[in-house]
Amino acid sequence: MQDIYYVKDLEQLKILSDPLRVQILWELDHGAQTGKMLSVKLQLPASKMRYHLTALEKAGLVEIERTEVLNGIVQKFYQPIAKEISLENVSPLINKHENPFSGNTRTENAIEGLRRTQEMLKRDQDTLNSDALTQQFITASLTKEDVSTVNEKLTELASFIKARDHKTDAAQTYHVNITGFPSETE
Repeated sequence: MQDIYYVKDLEQLKILSDPLRVQILWELDHGAQTGKMLSVKLQLPASKMRYHLTALEKAGLVEIERTEVLNGIVQKFYQPIAKEISLENVSPLINKHENPFSGNTRTENAIEGLRRTQEMLKRDQDTLNSDALTQQFITASLTKEDVSTVNEKLTELASFIKARDHKTDAAQTYHVNITGFPSETE
């Protein structure tokens, strides 16, 4: 699996504009899974899952990690093509007013990230060392310039974290989720 994969064209972008396919990629982030495993997790018919996995595979966004034979049936274990899928190379091709990752898809992706964070915290709450947990909750009034600066700093922080992704016995895996959005309630 590659560290980062750059979406090449609008056809791949079109495949990713379906929120269900993004959700499938989120689930595969936990590790390689079969279509059957995914259909059970996402409560979808196997035929619908097969359709979406085939589309993701044809677009080069998932690959078969391995196959196993169980009771005479070949099971394909899918994984994303990379740890991170970037839109950086196709963003000049997207009309600013027709970004397929604005609106519902982007919001659903943020909600899925928050759901996974909540799920992981609940799962690990009994074994979590509270000294290892870092959390901030901030509500603030920001200008467009402030938001731009925050985005730059978060991008810098993400790059810092990715550069220090050590695969050693001394390193512990951390889940980091930062979400910001304008709110009318406060």
